[in-house]
Amino acid sequence: MATAPEHDAQAEQVRQYLLEHPQYLWDQEDLLLSLTLPHVGRGSASSLLERQVQVLRDENSRLQQRIAALLGAAQQNAALGLHLSDLATELLNTPDCPATLNTVLTRLHEGFQVEALALIARTPVSGLPQFTVLEEADFLEILDGSPPTQAATGLSINPSLRSTLFAAEGAALESFALIPLVGQHIQAGIVLGSQNPERYAKDAGADLLNQIARLVTAALDRCLTPC
Repeated sequence: MATAPEHDAQAEQVRQYLLEHPQYLWDQEDLLLSLTLPHVGRGSASSLLERQVQVLRDENSRLQQRIAALLGAAQQNAALGLHLSDLATELLNTPDCPATLNTVLTRLHEGFQVEALALIARTPVSGLPQFTVLEEADFLEILDGSPPTQAATGLSINPSLRSTLFAAEGAALESFALIPLVGQHIQAGIVLGSQNPERYAKDAGADLLNQIARLVTAALDRCLTPC
């Protein structure tokens, strides 16, 4: 603990430093937040006090933005959960495979706002000619080392394969994801495409896509089961 003379000497050093560097406190936001600045008479104003107020306002603004972002994410997750519930309910009531697939495609476009999609399969899917049968090499390229039963984002698709899957629309797509459809009677998938490079980026997460995959795979497996 400093003695009185040492304290006075330190205080003088601080004072001298501030005199030589008048802008120092202006840039020290953390220090400004901890300072107590008395008013010098009614109606007086201090540029340092104004700076402290501005720092507090900026911090408050950042907090409000973070709260708004969290609320927005919560609302978006609630909406996605509702669309997932609607998909599950409709799939329970589909009478056959064509109706099941039509329900899936409609929900992906209208509920989940999917811009572009392509149906792929390792072998022909009975009664569903909408699936494009790919060579094993092309199928493996899409998976890019990902487990075939897990949804994947951040896919890299070469221009030739992109054209095969999405036709002319493929040239404008910037990010891709895969919803796997791997069950007892189906080995297929749904490739999603977006013009937004961030929508299906590698770090975009695939939890929702995995949930969709489980619902759709179960529904198609049910209707593809031989009588």
